Amino acid sequence: MTTTKRATCLICDGSNLTPYLSLGETALANSYLTREDFEKPEFKAPLEVYFCESCYLAQLSHVVDRELLFRDYAYFTSTSPQTIGHFNTYAEKVMARFPELARQLTFEIASNDGILLQSFLKMGAKVLGIDPARNVAEFAIQKGIETIPDFFTSASVPNLIKKYGKAGVILANNVLAHTDVLNGIVAGVSQFLDKRGVFIFEVQYLLDLVQKNEFDNTYHEHTCYFSLHPLTRLIQKHGMDIFNVEHVDTQGGSLRVYASHAPLIYERDPSVSYYLNLEKSAGLNKKETYLELAKPPPVVKRKLNNLHQALKANVKKVVGYGAPAKGNTLLQYAGITNDEISYITDNAPSKQNKYTPGTHIPIVSPDKLKEDKPDYILILAWNYAPSILEREKWFSLGGGKFIIPIPEPKII
Repeated sequence: MTTTKRATCLICDGSNLTPYLSLGETALANSYLTREDFEKPEFKAPLEVYFCESCYLAQLSHVVDRELLFRDYAYFTSTSPQTIGHFNTYAEKVMARFPELARQLTFEIASNDGILLQSFLKMGAKVLGIDPARNVAEFAIQKGIETIPDFFTSASVPNLIKKYGKAGVILANNVLAHTDVLNGIVAGVSQFLDKRGVFIFEVQYLLDLVQKNEFDNTYHEHTCYFSLHPLTRLIQKHGMDIFNVEHVDTQGGSLRVYASHAPLIYERDPSVSYYLNLEKSAGLNKKETYLELAKPPPVVKRKLNNLHQALKANVKKVVGYGAPAKGNTLLQYAGITNDEISYITDNAPSKQNKYTPGTHIPIVSPDKLKEDKPDYILILAWNYAPSILEREKWFSLGGGKFIIPIPEPKII
């Protein structure tokens, strides 16, 4: 079976789950199509989110087999200039604070094309990555980043320790949200991590998703939507504890969390208590808060459809900018197809000359924009809107207009 409907929580195994958001049945957000793929039925699965009243984890009710999601992957981290800058700064910060541990061994779970480890390597760290996407892992290997093309599991840790020794730094960025085996991964981290080591990971922050109506960040790869409360429970369950938390801008707002073995040898930063209290004040521990989240998405859908109908009636040409997974959720939920959007531009060669899942809009090189000169550009990669507006200033100077869909559609 490729899809499993869960009846219990992924962290605490509790059964007190409340459904609060349904975006219908959608194709997998990163399953970009070729023209030949149109000849066979497209795989789709329900996209619904539940809230655990026991540990406060928001999670998908239907979990898609990770082999289907991740073995052949379309996203390469190094295609995003913003992400490269983010990771360079990230590596510098970790190396400055934990230089000896990083040089001992810096291990990254789901290391993608190795762009973060590459920064560590340049600064003298010993690095190792693991990523299940064989095509992406091979790309990293060709760049000189040792990468294991597989999923990270606790069962693999004894062999890793035997070959490499224990890790001083373990990294996991936008990984814990992408799995239904949370306890297995964190158990493996605890086993592989040196007694003085640090586990540093980033997750999209649920509070940002709630406050900014970022519902399009819901897709089948994102199995979990984290606040600090369930993360604390997960980490403590495996003999570790959290000692520092930072808010970063990436992915529409994320938390960078620092953990180590308990009892902690690192001083607990006030940021931990700050975010736990902030979440309680925002009601992230109450199901009523989540039930309210079902109200804004239909408003966005209606306004976006009304806007596209008006532009179509006035014979205006609209194209998309960026083909991220979140954009594919939005397009499918709103029912926007090639009839409304002529094409979408994206920097990633792995997406170009393909079609968006579910809506079948062609994806092309950004070079086409200056050749074609459309009237409107819908920014699907809205989390990078400021840098996109700056980069494509020529478009607005020539009379073109941008549409930013989240948190509510607006024309710039």
